[in-house]
Amino acid sequence: MTAFDRVLWRHWPFRLFHKTPDLSGEWGAELLSSYAEQGGRENKTITGTATITQTYTSLSVRLVTGEEPNTNRSFQLAGRLIRHNDGVYEVIGVYQSDPDILARGTQTEIHYGAFRYRVIGTPPKKMSGHYWTDRNTKGSIQLKKRL
Repeated sequence: MTAFDRVLWRHWPFRLFHKTPDLSGEWGAELLSSYAEQGGRENKTITGTATITQTYTSLSVRLVTGEEPNTNRSFQLAGRLIRHNDGVYEVIGVYQSDPDILARGTQTEIHYGAFRYRVIGTPPKKMSGHYWTDRNTKGSIQLKKRL
């Protein structure tokens, strides 16, 4: 069972018995956020990298945006891949965002949020969705698979 969960599910002939998409790897991220830094403007575009680690039974998403020393790292606290009755897959989750210590108090703070991404393509090449936070901000997000 462990071998199937971690490795075998990704390969033929095991792929014949399920339709779970393999989302593992690095994804280029582009967010349109309603968050405005002090003195900044709302609805700014933010770029970054999402790293997805997946087994057949679990999924982890980590998102890094910004550049040193203003790097913001978000990690999934809980989440899952769901399949709707029409065959569409979505990744849903709750996350914590930990900005660099130098950015806290001046640009942003630790915060929590939730996200929902729709998986697009077979095999998946893109995810599109939205997120919202406990700072009363929200935004859209596009993830594109890096080859």
